[in-house]
Amino acid sequence: MANVLKRVTGQATIAGTTIYTVPSGSIVTIIGFRGANTDNSANHWITFQINGILVSGAETPLPTGSALDIMSGSKLVATAGDVITALSDTDSDIDVYVSYLEQT
Repeated sequence: MANVLKRVTGQATIAGTTIYTVPSGSIVTIIGFRGANTDNSANHWITFQINGILVSGAETPLPTGSALDIMSGSKLVATAGDVITALSDTDSDIDVYVSYLEQT
């Protein structure tokens, strides 16, 4: 089984953005979720989900210009077909970075 460290980036949105879908035949160990508020004038929030289940707290606050590591030392396992989604109260101000180990 091949092990490859990878990452995906995107932006959280009000409707929810699919950041990553685990490929068929793969198992993924998620190493980190990071959300960054790029807005210099307003607080926002972020929510991470896997298959609609909360990974972060609901509406985790992101103060103006800040970043937050959601997982801080823990790891999650996702399997083929699992979908990672990022939601926010804005469509353009929250950058998302997800690090993971993909096993195929």
